[in-house]
Amino acid sequence: MNRILRILALVAAALLPLPGLALATALPAVAVQEIAHGRGSMWLADGASWIGNYELDDGNMGYCIDVEKPAPSGASFDYLDGSSAALFSPDDSARLAYLSRTWGAPGDAVTAVAAQLATWTITGLAGHDQAYFAQRANGDADRVLELANRMLRQADGAKGASRGVRATLDLRLDAGLVVTDLVVDHLAGPAQAPPASHRGTLELRGATFENGARTMAVVNGTLVKIVPDSGRAVSAVTVSVSYPDLPYGPRFRLAQNRGGTQSLLVQSPFPTSASASASDSVPNPRPFRPRVETITSAAVAAAGAGLHDRLEVSAHPDSPTGGEWGVYRAADGTLAPIPVVVSSRLLGPFGTRPVRSSTVPADAPVVCEVETAVTTGSGRYDSPECTVPAAGFYVWVDSIDPRKTPPERGGGRLQGWTSEFGVASETTLVPATPIIETTASTASTGELSAPGCVSDRLLVSGLPSGAPPIEVVSTLLGPLDHEPAEGAEPEGWHDYPVAGSVTTTVLGDGAHESPCVEVSAPGFYYFVVDSVPSTDRFATTPVVSAFADHRVHASESVRFPAPTPPPSPTPPPTPPAATPPAPASGPPAASPPGGGTPPAGSLAQTGLTPPPLGIAGLVVAIMMALGTLGLVVGRRP
Repeated sequence: MNRILRILALVAAALLPLPGLALATALPAVAVQEIAHGRGSMWLADGASWIGNYELDDGNMGYCIDVEKPAPSGASFDYLDGSSAALFSPDDSARLAYLSRTWGAPGDAVTAVAAQLATWTITGLAGHDQAYFAQRANGDADRVLELANRMLRQADGAKGASRGVRATLDLRLDAGLVVTDLVVDHLAGPAQAPPASHRGTLELRGATFENGARTMAVVNGTLVKIVPDSGRAVSAVTVSVSYPDLPYGPRFRLAQNRGGTQSLLVQSPFPTSASASASDSVPNPRPFRPRVETITSAAVAAAGAGLHDRLEVSAHPDSPTGGEWGVYRAADGTLAPIPVVVSSRLLGPFGTRPVRSSTVPADAPVVCEVETAVTTGSGRYDSPECTVPAAGFYVWVDSIDPRKTPPERGGGRLQGWTSEFGVASETTLVPATPIIETTASTASTGELSAPGCVSDRLLVSGLPSGAPPIEVVSTLLGPLDHEPAEGAEPEGWHDYPVAGSVTTTVLGDGAHESPCVEVSAPGFYYFVVDSVPSTDRFATTPVVSAFADHRVHASESVRFPAPTPPPSPTPPPTPPAATPPAPASGPPAASPPGGGTPPAGSLAQTGLTPPPLGIAGLVVAIMMALGTLGLVVGRRP
């Protein structure tokens, strides 16, 4: 062998162990092809030993990973996920991915040389030390060696190579917030990705963002406000986030050489993605509005009776919770209905039916105020009872004060409510049954001495204040020829003669005088009374009940006695039948016409026979009268 051949043989022997210097036949292109050296350094000692990256025809740069194989000049490659090729451990795959991601295509040769040296340090130095390959950087060998080891330390550091990444979601429905972030599984330990370093997409179900959308582009580490959908008592929200193209994980891009030359670690590792979802069901944080429909327990009642308010409680259709009763999270973690206190006031009595109004009159009398605890949500509840004391109209008014519900039990979400005043279904009538004491105007004597006019005096008590007027009809029955029994309602009294009937308008309690009735015929009279019921257009029950008294009372009776007739005249006595004695003086008595004295039998028929002394006295009187007459006659001229 000549001298030249020996030199060539020695050079070849020296170059064979060095990567990138093998002479290989180019394989047919499969995906990409090496076209030239990239950035790096040629060893000046031989002018042939290259250290650095290679340029591929798709513009990517790659570093050799098989130091014992020839250089890949002109080779063709297939791209694949190197982490799945089982060439290296998962952690080494993560380191290679990090190197290619960080320094895959540096802008200077020294960095490229250091990256190649770091790559071979991971994939294998074929029994050599780092300095052996660093010398190819010529005067930058020490710098390259230091930089390569710095790269390796950085890869193993807190923010270096990673096995993967995961997305996180913190759903805070009680506060209406969601926070999304990324946690990187670095070789040195998991750590959150730098805030706002990656963009993702956040999607909501059962809620919206403040702008009303259900999808939003977000960056990691930021807090986003959400608004649960209305219409349900429980907000069931699902949130999901996805982050594409994340620069984490072990999936390095391997340009696999199908021939016998080196394969390459390409600059663009396969990206990874991370996603997460979270769901929660919490009480709807939006306001809750209850609805209360009320009705009094009795439309008509008696004084002294107990009334309660019937409450039909439900969620108002316009409430953000829809037709569902609002709930809160109890201390044991369960969901419980928001407790509500319904305050009910019974107002009255009123003389007339209350007029419907949005406000309660300031001077409305209050019978009582009671509270009903609504603890189980929608349903029927009865308030405690109140006693109605007297006749008149009564009406319930109801209200809900959110302050009576503790905030931790949903009071902060509860909306207040007040019913209207004078609602018909909430109104109760206690009919009045007034007491009327009646007295005829002649009650002090009980009789008339002459024809006159008799009135009825009414003393009324028990009418509600402000009640409408009532009409009392006083009817004077008579004249009767007998006096019915005191306190009795005579049988057949409807057929008694009627002296007259008068009507008195009664406006309230007190004394009232009726018009009078003329009495002209003798007999017995007494008043009977009837009232016309006072009605209400909203109820069939009269406000003031009809009443009547048809009994005979001494205070209502009048006697008008007939005049006393004159005494009958007494007939004169019949003179005796015996002959009277002769007078002592004077002319003889005249004989009766027809001559002679009538027989004794005739006198007996004209009257009673007078006793003898009476007859004698009569004769003497007659004779004296005749004598006197004669004297007078004798004195006439």
